[in-house]
Amino acid sequence: MNRGATIVEVVAKCCCGSIYLRTAAECGTIHGVKHVCDIQPERTRQSAALPELYPLTFLPNVHNALWGRELWEISGLAQSPSIVASGALEGRALDDLASAYGAALTGTKAPRPDVFPLLFKVIEAKDRLSVQVHPAGGALGTTRPPEGDPKTEMWYVLGGQGRIFAGLKPGTDAAQVEECVRTGRFEELLVQHEAHEGEELFIPGGTVHAIGGDVTVYEVQQSSDTTYRLYDWGRVGTDGKPRQLHVEEALRAIDFDLSVPQPQKKEVTCPYFKFRSLVADGFLDVAVNPQTFTALYMVDDGRSVLVPANCSARIACNGRVLATTL
Repeated sequence: MNRGATIVEVVAKCCCGSIYLRTAAECGTIHGVKHVCDIQPERTRQSAALPELYPLTFLPNVHNALWGRELWEISGLAQSPSIVASGALEGRALDDLASAYGAALTGTKAPRPDVFPLLFKVIEAKDRLSVQVHPAGGALGTTRPPEGDPKTEMWYVLGGQGRIFAGLKPGTDAAQVEECVRTGRFEELLVQHEAHEGEELFIPGGTVHAIGGDVTVYEVQQSSDTTYRLYDWGRVGTDGKPRQLHVEEALRAIDFDLSVPQPQKKEVTCPYFKFRSLVADGFLDVAVNPQTFTALYMVDDGRSVLVPANCSARIACNGRVLATTL
């Protein structure tokens, strides 16, 4: 790429309605007539020299909820993308950057290099989240299952003294789920774990789950907003009415054959991401990796950095660092 040049090309539609021209004079040449076509510019395409990529930090992206709040640390979802905080790309949205840079940013392992494939959140739950399930399926951007975009996720517990609900008790079937939702006894079917800082839970698509009150987690997930609310603890929304449930959709999405998730402290590897917990002493070196970006979350100071696939970086940090790649 010639990084010193900027080319702006105006593309307009000829009066015949089917040919795109750069100048009005081309109309007479093409149609063999001596008049100037009344061209209205239809679109402007800019092929600009893109700045070199560099480790990206983002502005706060806060989502408040009835139960607490989510901090979307790194998001490529179009409805709420991360915005670059500084540098040559300041003010640009991550979904826009993925489209512009492709695999140079996301890596060759991304299902679609022009779509950022993961979403990173810090979830601060003061009260229990609703009991939910997300569809399983292939990687986002490939085949979309009929239940909606797939979402496999994992949680790293940052703190709190509450409980985490992950999985249905063995032997639970769809009829029991429907009955316990209807009678308000759904908690009886859920496997519960005490939240312990530093533990992880891997939540494949199709797993029924909820985060309890007084729990903070770092979440890594496929970039999907497909969520089916199965049970809401009898809670009402801001309008004083019960929030909508998606019981039929949830029953189609639940995989009753999945093993119950268990707390662990080890590297997480699945088809959609790889996660590991590190300890840094002053800095962390990230090498160029054409296959994947590297997402870092510095636990001690609550800071995220996204290192594009075509970048190497030395990141100043101390203490616990959560690192995710494809």
